Amino acid sequence: MERIAIALSPLRDASPQDILAWARRAETLGYEAVFIPESFCDSLAYAEAVALGTARVKVGTAITNVYLRQPTLLAEEAAAVQEFSGGRLLLGIGVGHRAVNEPLGIDMGDPLGKVRAVIGTLRAAWAKGPHQPRPATPPRLLAAALAPRMIALAGELADGVIFNLFPLARYPRALASLRRGAERGGQDLGRLEVCHFTTCYVAEDRAAALHEAKRMLARYANLPFYGNMLAASGFAAEVDAVRAAWQRRDVAAAEGAVTDEMADAVTLAGEPARCRERLAAYRSAGATLPIVFPNPVGESRAAAVERALASLAPH
Repeated sequence: MERIAIALSPLRDASPQDILAWARRAETLGYEAVFIPESFCDSLAYAEAVALGTARVKVGTAITNVYLRQPTLLAEEAAAVQEFSGGRLLLGIGVGHRAVNEPLGIDMGDPLGKVRAVIGTLRAAWAKGPHQPRPATPPRLLAAALAPRMIALAGELADGVIFNLFPLARYPRALASLRRGAERGGQDLGRLEVCHFTTCYVAEDRAAALHEAKRMLARYANLPFYGNMLAASGFAAEVDAVRAAWQRRDVAAAEGAVTDEMADAVTLAGEPARCRERLAAYRSAGATLPIVFPNPVGESRAAAVERALASLAPH
């Protein structure tokens, strides 16, 4: 059976009860995992609720922002979710965005050092304590990464990596970085999970799906980490145009600067068969677990989630 996970976010148009209902639906359809992004919510709290409301499906965070939690508290929270879930937690960690962290007075001067230190704290807490509970089996630890050095760090210290808005063209270099990190950390590359998080717009009207993808990408391309990664992936002209438009506060121009090629490279947009082809391409490139994050195309979020769940369920 194909391995595939679903991402569910409690945004303005989704209640906590919706997340639980959709997670149960995903479990019945054979999805391997349900991941909760941390977008103005507590991803671990929702992961625990999903764990208690399901029986078999893995529960993950994609991601939990390491800057928003004291590391020992993060270790204790994750250990509790691991125990409540019966060992089903996939703890995805990352550094978040400057636009979120810096207004809170958080210094992001050394993201690489921060992730290294947090992973060290988590590993020690789960193995040695004194923090409680001591999980019988530590959670699987996944590190979100875009740049080669962070990808290598994931290979060295984590149990896998999470790529987001990641073009297929970046895979050869990214997997080489993951391999170097695994060798440095004495890890078996074959046991590392390569998660490909992809924002999804499933619709028969491909133009409408691309329109929604471009609206999202116009905002992400203006963020430092994602914009720089996309620029280095062959979309420098688009990123420059997006950033210039935002400086003028011209939203329409920012959205218009995102090309069909850029949207196709990093999202799923269009009819189900096309989305399935793209998922197959991610797997062929080296992704071991695609994570699909469904979003509406002229419909309610509930309708969009159900459409994606049904049409992309594992075969």
